[in-house]
Amino acid sequence: MASPKNKNVASPPLKRVNAFLAGLILPVFLVLAWHAAYGQQQDAPRKMETASVSVEPPAALPAPAFSEEEEFKHMRQLFETQVFKHTLERLERSKKLWSKSTKIQQIMDERRQRLLALDKPYRDAVREDVRAQLKATGLAFDGSQYFAWADRNPAAQIILVGFYDAKLDRMDFLGADLISSGNLEKGGDYFLTPVGIFENRIDNFGYRAQGTPNQEGWRGLGGKDSRVWDFGYQKSLKKYKGGNTMSEMRLLMHATDPERGEPRLGRIDSKGCVRISQYLNRFLDTYAVLDRHYEEWARTKPDSWLLRKDRQPVGYPGKYLFIGDSSLQHAAATAKP
Repeated sequence: MASPKNKNVASPPLKRVNAFLAGLILPVFLVLAWHAAYGQQQDAPRKMETASVSVEPPAALPAPAFSEEEEFKHMRQLFETQVFKHTLERLERSKKLWSKSTKIQQIMDERRQRLLALDKPYRDAVREDVRAQLKATGLAFDGSQYFAWADRNPAAQIILVGFYDAKLDRMDFLGADLISSGNLEKGGDYFLTPVGIFENRIDNFGYRAQGTPNQEGWRGLGGKDSRVWDFGYQKSLKKYKGGNTMSEMRLLMHATDPERGEPRLGRIDSKGCVRISQYLNRFLDTYAVLDRHYEEWARTKPDSWLLRKDRQPVGYPGKYLFIGDSSLQHAAATAKP
C-alpha cells in the first residue's frame, strides 16, 4: 500500500522555482544589507577604515569663482560673525554666571583680551613658524589655500585660520579662537600635543560625533554630528613611571562638550588632541576649509555620508593643520646672541 503524500513537500517543479527565486533574492538582500550598514557609518563613534574609502583617482576641483582677495575678505567677515562673535559672547556669559567669583571673572577677561590682543609681532611669528616648518619638512603650499595654526603654548591656547595667497606669496588670517591642547601633567593617557604639520587626508578618514554623554555626562567630541578631523597616529610625550616617554597617540581636532567643555577652552585640558569650539567646528566643516582632499574625493562620491549636504566649499580649500608653540619660539629668540 502506497504511503500518503505529504502536502508540505514541494513538487520537483516547485522546488526548481523556489531555488531560482532564492538565487535572485539573496544577492539583492546582501546588497541592501551592505548599503544599510554603510549608511550607519555616519553615527559610528570611530572612523571608516581605509579599505572602505574609494581608491578611484580624485577629480579636479572646479576653478574658484572669486579671486583670492575677494574670497578672503568675504570669509574674514563670516569668521567674525560666525565664530569670533560667539566666543566673546560665551566669555561674557561665563562672567555673568560666575558673578560672585572674582577669580573666574578675571580668567574670562584675560582670555578675551588674549584674543583681542593678537598683534602684528605675534602674527608675524606665526608666519615665520609656518614657513620654517614647511622648509624643514620639504613641503610647500601648492597654490592659494587656507590652513590652520594652533598654538600649544599653555599661556596662549589659540588657533588661527589663515590664508596663503600664492600670487603674492603672502599669509593673512581670518581670525582666531580659543583651543585646549594636551595637558601632559595629568599623566595616564594624557599627551603633550605634538608640534608639526598634519595633513587632512582621506586615508585617515574623519567621522562625526554621536553626541552621546559618557558616564560623567560629558560629550567629549561635541554635540551630535560635530565634525572630527583625524590626523592619524603621531608620536608625542606622555608621563610614564615618574618620567616622560615618547609614545603613540591618535591626533584629532574636534569640538568639546558645548555646556561643560567650551567654558574651559583657553587652557591646556585635552588628552593631546586639539579641542575647538562648536562654532569653529561648524565653520571649518561648512566651508570645507581644510578639506581639499575630501572635496576632490567627493567629486566622484557626491553622496558621501561624511560631508555636509549643505556645505558651501571655499574656492581655495586647504589641507594643513600646523601646530606650533610660541613659548619655544620666544625661548629660541631670546637665546640668540
